[in-house]
Amino acid sequence: MDSLIKEAGGWGKFQIMMSSTIKFGKMPIAWSMMLMSFAGMVPDWWCLPPDDDLGHNDNQLSSHGNGHYGNWSRDNTTFQVCTIPDSGGQSCDDYVVFDETMSTVVNEWSLVCDLSNVKPLMTSLQMVGVLVGAFVGGQAADMFGRRVTVYMTSLCHVIASLIAAFSVTWQMFMVMRVMIGITLGVFLVSSFSYPLEFVNPAWRQVVSFIPAWSVGVSIFALMAWLVPNWSYLHIGSAVMGALFLPTYFFVPESARWLAAKGRLEEAEAVVERVARVNGRPKPNDTLSRLRAVAEEERQAGQGRRYTYLDVYRGWRMAFTTLVLHFIWFSSSFSYYAISFGVSALSGNVFLNIFIMANVEIPSDFSTVFLANKLGRRWTCFMFYVLCSVSSFGILIADQYGMAMVSMLAVGTAWFAVLTFSSELYPTVIRNLGYGASNTVSRIGGALAPFLLNMDTSEDVVRGYIVVGVLMAVSGLACLLLRETKGQGLQDSMEIKAKVVEDKEVKAEKTDTAL
Repeated sequence: MDSLIKEAGGWGKFQIMMSSTIKFGKMPIAWSMMLMSFAGMVPDWWCLPPDDDLGHNDNQLSSHGNGHYGNWSRDNTTFQVCTIPDSGGQSCDDYVVFDETMSTVVNEWSLVCDLSNVKPLMTSLQMVGVLVGAFVGGQAADMFGRRVTVYMTSLCHVIASLIAAFSVTWQMFMVMRVMIGITLGVFLVSSFSYPLEFVNPAWRQVVSFIPAWSVGVSIFALMAWLVPNWSYLHIGSAVMGALFLPTYFFVPESARWLAAKGRLEEAEAVVERVARVNGRPKPNDTLSRLRAVAEEERQAGQGRRYTYLDVYRGWRMAFTTLVLHFIWFSSSFSYYAISFGVSALSGNVFLNIFIMANVEIPSDFSTVFLANKLGRRWTCFMFYVLCSVSSFGILIADQYGMAMVSMLAVGTAWFAVLTFSSELYPTVIRNLGYGASNTVSRIGGALAPFLLNMDTSEDVVRGYIVVGVLMAVSGLACLLLRETKGQGLQDSMEIKAKVVEDKEVKAEKTDTAL
């Protein structure tokens, strides 16, 4: 299949259009994933009961000027205390007054004191939704196709985001964040390998480099600064997602997937379209070569449907999968622990999010070069070790600087692992393998808000020590995987069927190298 793609133009106008389009769809997904880093922020608040009746249940207090409410003022004795001062332990639940410079779900539904655990629970349940979506997404993409899965998921994300924006209770909002999480998980799994299946081996890392995630997070940070309102930010994410939906009519289904499913005429039409857009002639014997791919798949699986059990089929495949599971779990745990704990760092929280998103772009670019020169394994190893060193550096150096380096390193390492993981599985289970690792990673993301609650600077040191240990082990784990640099994508579960094509790809490396 790789030889067909090369003859049709392994990296040309079509691939640029295709990759850019799918990556654009990832921007609102990134925005939505990071939304709780703002929506879950706790604004400054005070316990300010009315001066005439400590038992009064009126929650709508009027200011008497200069930050005073009755005989009570906004000072250290009333700042974020859950019992009314000098009241014998009377709860302040009905007398909480928030700083109104921003609107988050915390001050929307007064999620402090007895309800303080609701905020991390929302974030964790969102990540549980992402976990479920990742599990479903791999199966759906391999069963129904990459294109249908990607665009149906985007539509569901738009709808769920709009409903969440108009939530009337925190319970309703929590349910909708789970629904949003499911759509995020499905999209991230189904969209990743989709454009990769149209390009030559040496260009896969280039496709992965397109900084859609960083741009999406940057746009979110800018909009959160301009419009610090959780509801409006959900609407903004939905609008951006809606702009992606019409592109459904301009991108084709994966020719690899169509061929593997025996839909040869459709696969041939896709290959012909790729060649035409790239200004190349239609490859010779396209249909017969696609038929060979379909026959290879038929003989390997007898037309059966693959399941997640197949990513553990055979000890070598199982070993690869388990190693990837650990790496993905550690990456997600560390990435989201740092991301959702950004409010504990010094400086403007919106600027912190913006900087964290953008420092990854130049490092991701270096990954493209390093992965094709040093190989996938050593590139991943280098950045995981860098993250580990900078995380431990929190103990002796500036927290803000070390946090930025840690975020840069773990994001870049995870970026390198994305392509690496996809290349380790054959086409027939590629989305299943990617989805399995993505699913495990979301367990890490779900645990991070609770196990590493970095809401205060005192929690930061403990959290980064855990991150440092996980990143060090992940770096070593990368060296246990086989190198895929310059190798053709395997189409079936039968490795021996790929020997001739892999040799062909290696012989053509000088034509496809960066």
